[in-house]
Amino acid sequence: MVARKAPELMYAENRFCAGCGHGIFDRILGEVLTEMDIVSDTIICSDIGCNHQFQFCMWVDAIVPPHGKMGAALTAQKRVRPDKYALTICGDGGAYAIGLGETMAAATRNENVTFFVMNNTVYGMTGGQMAPTTMIGQRTTSSKDGRILADSGENFDVVKIMRGLAIAYLARTSVTNPANVAKTKKYVRKALEKQRDCKGFSLVEVLVPCPTNWGMTPPKSMEYINDVMTKQYELGEFIDR
Repeated sequence: MVARKAPELMYAENRFCAGCGHGIFDRILGEVLTEMDIVSDTIICSDIGCNHQFQFCMWVDAIVPPHGKMGAALTAQKRVRPDKYALTICGDGGAYAIGLGETMAAATRNENVTFFVMNNTVYGMTGGQMAPTTMIGQRTTSSKDGRILADSGENFDVVKIMRGLAIAYLARTSVTNPANVAKTKKYVRKALEKQRDCKGFSLVEVLVPCPTNWGMTPPKSMEYINDVMTKQYELGEFIDR
């Protein structure tokens, strides 16, 4: 079987660790932007983190706000240039920890912007520490005995938090196999179409593997998502207006 050629805007190999899911998502996004013919009309708001690496392999305009401020930056960007697609590729830490206030504010205002959040349940770039999405009992470099409910509270689930909001689109997916990759691509396109049609705020969370910080092989990390993470983080479309 001949591998499908990467879209032209993907000008270099990705810089992610072996088996990382961020590179898979970047390829998906690159295909969608190309197929929708909106590459020149897109400005990606780049959060600091592993996801930031897309700038070194994808020919697309980008702005880089302070860490976690994507909700505020995207709001300003879209209001100044409503003719451009305003989206972010960000991590669960940037979107749900330091950036939670801005993320929720943009959602409650139903700003016409798009969030793509990579959920790998750890702070991947800084050494695999506990993140808002780290699951109860999950070990990280800062929770050697696993996340403890009494000490750190429940793990953050954006679907539970945003499910009742009057936003345009909310979905969660993964990249663990070809079927899920195809579904992720469908959700990404739908989220951008909501922005095109001025429907309002969209968020797609993607469960992605982090073999380096999970201490697993790439195949095992994909199994971990299917067997463990999806039990905590339900997949599907939850809001579609």
